[in-house]
Parts: sequence; C-alpha cells; structure tokens
Amino acid sequence: MDDELLDVLDADGRPTGATKARAAVHRDGDWHAAFHLWVWRRDGVLLQRRAAGKRSWAGYLDATAAGHLVAGEQVLDGLREAEEELGVAFDPADLVALGVHVVDEPRAAGGRNRERQHLFLVRDDRPLTAYTGLDASEVAGLVLVSHEDFAALVEGQRVAHGRAWDGIVERDTVVSPDEVVPAPYLPELSIWLLEQRH
Repeated sequence: MDDELLDVLDADGRPTGATKARAAVHRDGDWHAAFHLWVWRRDGVLLQRRAAGKRSWAGYLDATAAGHLVAGEQVLDGLREAEEELGVAFDPADLVALGVHVVDEPRAAGGRNRERQHLFLVRDDRPLTAYTGLDASEVAGLVLVSHEDFAALVEGQRVAHGRAWDGIVERDTVVSPDEVVPAPYLPELSIWLLEQRH
C-alpha cells in the first residue's frame, strides 16, 4: 500500500504532473486525492468498521468505502474501492456528488495529510447480510445506524444503537462518537441524509 503511486496535486487540486509513493506523499505533506462513498438506506447509514490491521484508524468507523485515487485515476475510478472492500459494484449514474472536502492535518506518525476528499452517496437498500464479499484485510464489518443516530454520533452527542455485520454474523451493537473517524464534512452529510431519508 505505501508504495502505490499517487498523483501529486497543487493546493487547488490540479495535477502537478508528478507522482510519488503514498508513504512519501504523506511524509512530505503533498496534496493528493481520495474518494469517499457513503451508502445510505431508507432506515439508516452504513459505516465501515476498519480492519484491526489498518495502519491508521484501525477498528474505527469510517465511510462505507474509501481510499486514495492512485496515479492516473479519475474521480469516479474511486468506485473500485466499493468492489475491493465490500464486494459490491455500484453504477456511477446512481451516485450523488456532494463536493470536495479539503483536509490539511498533521499525521500522528509524522508528516502531514493534505487530501482533497471527493464525497459521494449512493442509495442501496439491500440487507446487511447481502454484503458477502467483505475484504477482511480492509474491513472488519459494517454497522447500520439510523439517520438520527448518525447525526447524534457525528455531533458527539450520544451513543448509537445499530446492527453490525462481520460477513458471518449479524448482531445488535452500540457505538460511541469516539469510534468515528473524524471528518469535517460529517455534520453536513448527516443533515443531508436526514432530509433525504423518506
């Protein structure tokens, strides 16, 4: 993973023509692009539980599918993340684009994360147990929480009750706000989802 090549962007998101290994991009604080896909349903939002072996945010709850855009990829090529992590292919025509969110923050292990996150939503009402192709090296499971509980989680207000699926067993679960990977767009996303849920 650390040796995959990423396109280096300028501060406005334009390619500079340079590529670098992912580890070097994070070490040097270069701007780069990422793809974030959130799956929502009539009854809630799907969060990904990151695998325990992940280098960053291991075990935390995150976008349903997400990852870096590798060198040469266009934004919608990021949909491969859903196939790789969840075993599901979505039609690009079904995506709702919610813009680009800019992250510029120090990394815990040193360096700086300067990322332009392309945010998309897709509606998918299939049951949790239909996600049979989870990649265990990337994803420990999925958690479904109601739209109201998702809003409370991202605002840090209270725990949420939901359903968890690890690819084998579906069960009740309780998650707390400190389990969610922080992202500046989450409050805005929760408002949009509350408005669209019916």
